[in-house]
Amino acid sequence: MSVAAVVVSFNRIELLRKCLTALQNQDHRPDEIILVDNGSTDGGPDMVRSEFPDITIFETGNNLGGAGGFAWGLEHAIARGHDAAWLMDDDAEPLQGSLGPLVQAMENADERPGFITSLVVNDAGEPNEGHLPDLSSDVSKQLKAAALGGIAVNSASFVGVLIDLRAAAGMPLPYADFFIWFDDAEYTRRLSRATFGVAIPGSRIYHPEKKNQADMGGRLFYYLRNNLWLRRLDPQPRTLLQNPVRWGAGMAVLALRQGAQAKDRKVWASSAFRGLCEGLAKRPRTIHPGQLISGAVRLGS
Repeated sequence: MSVAAVVVSFNRIELLRKCLTALQNQDHRPDEIILVDNGSTDGGPDMVRSEFPDITIFETGNNLGGAGGFAWGLEHAIARGHDAAWLMDDDAEPLQGSLGPLVQAMENADERPGFITSLVVNDAGEPNEGHLPDLSSDVSKQLKAAALGGIAVNSASFVGVLIDLRAAAGMPLPYADFFIWFDDAEYTRRLSRATFGVAIPGSRIYHPEKKNQADMGGRLFYYLRNNLWLRRLDPQPRTLLQNPVRWGAGMAVLALRQGAQAKDRKVWASSAFRGLCEGLAKRPRTIHPGQLISGAVRLGS
């Protein structure tokens, strides 16, 4: 099985160097490492050309956010004929022996899962609170996952998740319009609905824990809008608690709490208003594999 590691990077040259070194030092090395650089100005691409000459670099020219970067990364991995893509940001650091168990599980599966993910850990080696697995309640999926030495999950973050590109080629790419936050949850939920998702605890990848964001500033816009998009794009039957109208009310309450702690009330008001309005009134663009490379759809324009 041919595996491409896809790393999305933006202005974190030292973390990028650590990530790429960890990838090249894996016992089971990826067949190709694809770096998607989101318009870095810190010399990251030049460093990679100098220190990691075997790595494939794609420069977007603009900061398309993690969502746009991973859409491009999967686009290239599919186009280059790989069977699977191992996704991560530049601040992730796969621990030794992380890729092998994922590949082995996918190769041994009678029914191939849509994705198999590593366990994301913090500095102490404990599960990262911001990337805890979303366990599936489907017994049949749990039995399939157990046969592969893992646990069935509904979704995963783009930190150490191995995507089956046969499944990915048959559905839209991650929604690039999300820019940041929840694009990974939405995309892997799509994959797990079509097949199933697995977490392998024996495969571990380090990612720093994010501090509590009492004041998100301008990023509140993405948090509110994307949360609402995530619920509206879910085709599964909804309970009262999952209803988008109820969820919209919950996001409005969260916005008010953010306002109480906001350092800049104008930024808060604009972000909250735009996030709620766009989350309820708009939808992200649907982009299919091949449309980015062909130029049929352009990002950042």
